[in-house]
Amino acid sequence: MEIQSERELAAITRLKDLFLGLQAERYVDIDRRVQRPVFLKPQGHARGVFTLQPNLPEELRIGVFTQREFSAWVRFSSDTVPQVPDAANSTLGLAIKLLGVPGRKLLEGEGQALTHDFVLQNHDVFFSDDAEAFADFIEASLSSAEAFEEFLASHPATDAILQEMAKEEDSVLLARYSSTVPYAFGNRFVKYAVRPGRGTRPPGPQAERGPDFLRRDLRRRLLKDGAHFDFFLQFQKDPEAMPLEKATVRWSEELSPLIKVATLVLPAGQDIDTPGQPEAIDNLSFSPWHALEVHAPAGSINRARRAVYKASADYRRRRNHVPISEPLEAV
Repeated sequence: MEIQSERELAAITRLKDLFLGLQAERYVDIDRRVQRPVFLKPQGHARGVFTLQPNLPEELRIGVFTQREFSAWVRFSSDTVPQVPDAANSTLGLAIKLLGVPGRKLLEGEGQALTHDFVLQNHDVFFSDDAEAFADFIEASLSSAEAFEEFLASHPATDAILQEMAKEEDSVLLARYSSTVPYAFGNRFVKYAVRPGRGTRPPGPQAERGPDFLRRDLRRRLLKDGAHFDFFLQFQKDPEAMPLEKATVRWSEELSPLIKVATLVLPAGQDIDTPGQPEAIDNLSFSPWHALEVHAPAGSINRARRAVYKASADYRRRRNHVPISEPLEAV
């Protein structure tokens, strides 16, 4: 979907400048490496197997959902800087990179890559409707505490969503994830959802909640039990009630129930601290536009992400001397 107005184009330019400026500032302040602008605290990674449900209806066999199984890399993260304790920010990210996916990808410069990305977080709506509102939000948040408070006071819907996002999470493997924004599914539109699957046990009553408890919990669980997630589609049934261009609007699961289409299994016995692997996965980029055209991102927020993610990934790779590359296998 093309940029819809000059105002949107101007907002996307503002967002690129804001996020690149944030990356440059953190390069000096953190460890003299350029970090991601968002979801930069890594909680851990895992190799997995993404398996489609047997006997999917023909209408669901589109794009990546035409194949039986993919190997995958998964990255769990928090939307904060690494020094912030886990309990102080519970906005979590889940990025899935499927391997061995044929077909041209939408992202500039990576069209021939044999991978496909899903980018999700642990909330089902975004806190700004469109690129212009998002740019206003970022400018206010980076200005001063007083300016940000004034912004939230004048944008009650954004304030309410941010309060919803402040929910506590006990484990990255117990969180419920959503794409938050829509994607094409052939000639229809969907949101993606990921839920903990069978056998995922809650933490014990005395679970330790130190500064990095999410990472320690993930390491312990993957070493011992592995993990299991279910992957769902939610179709747009009513364009008015389930809009593409207003990212703060929740898509009702009563109006459009989730449809399970795949499972994601992270096998037991993995150690997220295996030498070399954390650095290799953190050097990867994950983008909603690293996707087949039949799964093209939709809406203003996604159009902004196309430009911002690409600019920030290119800047990070250039300054860190990391070449553009995609993994070929998950072992």
